[in-house]
Amino acid sequence: MRYLGSKTLLVEQIHALVGPQPDGSVFCDPFGGIGTVGRYMKQQGFRVLSGDLLQFAHFFQKALIQFDTLPAFSKLMAETNCNVEHYLNQLIASHGWFIEEYCEKRSFFTVDNAKHIQGCINAIWYWRASYCIDEDEYAFLIASLIQSMDRVANTAGTYYAHLKHYHRKALQPFRFQFLRPVQSEFQCKCFLEDANVLVRRHECQILYLDPPYNTRDYAKYYHLPETIARGIIPKPSGKSGVPIRQDIRSPYIQRSKIKEAFLDLLAASHSQIILFHYTDNGLLGEQFIRETLSEFGIVSEYYFDCKGYRTSSIHPSSSRHHVYKVIL
Repeated sequence: MRYLGSKTLLVEQIHALVGPQPDGSVFCDPFGGIGTVGRYMKQQGFRVLSGDLLQFAHFFQKALIQFDTLPAFSKLMAETNCNVEHYLNQLIASHGWFIEEYCEKRSFFTVDNAKHIQGCINAIWYWRASYCIDEDEYAFLIASLIQSMDRVANTAGTYYAHLKHYHRKALQPFRFQFLRPVQSEFQCKCFLEDANVLVRRHECQILYLDPPYNTRDYAKYYHLPETIARGIIPKPSGKSGVPIRQDIRSPYIQRSKIKEAFLDLLAASHSQIILFHYTDNGLLGEQFIRETLSEFGIVSEYYFDCKGYRTSSIHPSSSRHHVYKVIL
């Protein structure tokens, strides 16, 4: 899934900065997003602790990091005697809130794809309500559905707007596919909670901090995946179809709260190494970051040039990443 701030192209560099660590060392990623860095570090032999405030991001982390193998779906299989992945690919709904709001009113998906996605939503929500699947299996199915639908979404990457005309990827047929967990001998855990709370509750060897850089509210940019994950029929508004609801806004996207939150986070941490991944034009200024981190340990700095995520192909897509490494 395309995700703002994703570090897909930088995971090897991040791992290199960590340096050699004993197998089973704890890597804590409290701003874990959809689990890109955590999944890679799990592959490298770390015991990963990951977190996020968004439900759908938490589900991705559970599917990719907390699960070691595909769910068994034991109760569902006993009642339906079907291959779950194959079954979901056969479903088509004739009507529903998803079709009406995000196909007919807003061109996020073609009619055919919207009908298939609506069918999958209906089935997964029903299975959960009827206790045919548990909460972990629900998380896995929803994350897989969001990943599958994102491949045919008529967007430039986020769900804050749809394209005026159907893009070629949106014209491809929808296909439901399972996400693939990473196997590990070490138990990894994912949490739906505030980063500062997570860090305060857990000790780790490596604390990787990749908070939002600006005031962009991810809950609005990814409102549709979040709606599906929450399992509640929305009341969309405006051109983007953002539901009317009160979301928890992270202090890291608020100018008035970010410095206090950052100081509290560092003071609460129990780690040996901190990697702070940020940008030079973010809400926290370079001078403040250097002065603050130097109070906690020895600081070294690294820059990585990388193709950046943008919602438009008109402008250059280079991006410079700044990583501060603190040895406590």
